[in-house]
Amino acid sequence: MQYMLIHTLDENLQLDEEEVAEDRSSLATWLEEVIPLGVDLHGSRLRPTTDATTVRVRNGELLVTDGPFAETKEQVAGYDVLECSTLEEAVGWASKHPTARIGAIEVRPLAEGPPVRLVTEPTGRTMRYMLLICVDRSVPLQPQEIAGIGPATEAWVAEMDGRGIRIFGNELEAVDHARTVRAAADQVLVTDGPFAETKEQIAGFDIIDCTDLDEAIEVAAKHPVARFGAIEVRPFWPLPWT
Repeated sequence: MQYMLIHTLDENLQLDEEEVAEDRSSLATWLEEVIPLGVDLHGSRLRPTTDATTVRVRNGELLVTDGPFAETKEQVAGYDVLECSTLEEAVGWASKHPTARIGAIEVRPLAEGPPVRLVTEPTGRTMRYMLLICVDRSVPLQPQEIAGIGPATEAWVAEMDGRGIRIFGNELEAVDHARTVRAAADQVLVTDGPFAETKEQIAGFDIIDCTDLDEAIEVAAKHPVARFGAIEVRPFWPLPWT
């Protein structure tokens, strides 16, 4: 079973040089443990929410706003996709990640479907972005609208794959399948539900290669969820951290 670890941090958190060094060392240790086991399929750090752009389409009008989809204390800072036998195993790996000590990690199963393919190396001509697909489960949709989401998404995937823009992505299970992991004073705290109780929640993700932000916004605006939810477009901040 594949799981997404959604790393969240309070962006106002200040770490001193010693804490930053310890965090980097802990991350290196975590990666050295999970990668040889084939557990960690892919992961990356995202640029801060000041570089985020949120895309919505309402009544045919494109609405683009600076910043993340939700104004919460903790914001998405990165992710990992894991291959684990059980949710408990995924939670265990999350509890060992350094983010759990200074923020929180939401563990969410990927929806059933074809296995996630590994991310390719950067092409050198493009900028890499993550699209966080965000939905408000309380928004009323007509039966025909609900029935059309699947085919419309498949058409979007086919177009972006054909253009060589989409690298990989997947739908996530609903938030009632999420567990949020925090570690403090050698105690692991696991709670049911997502990291933030907001109206809109992350329902899926896609990694895309685009020439620039304008192209990324165009790609996001074509996604069917943009018509009733929101797409957060966030550039990557490649490791090693600088």
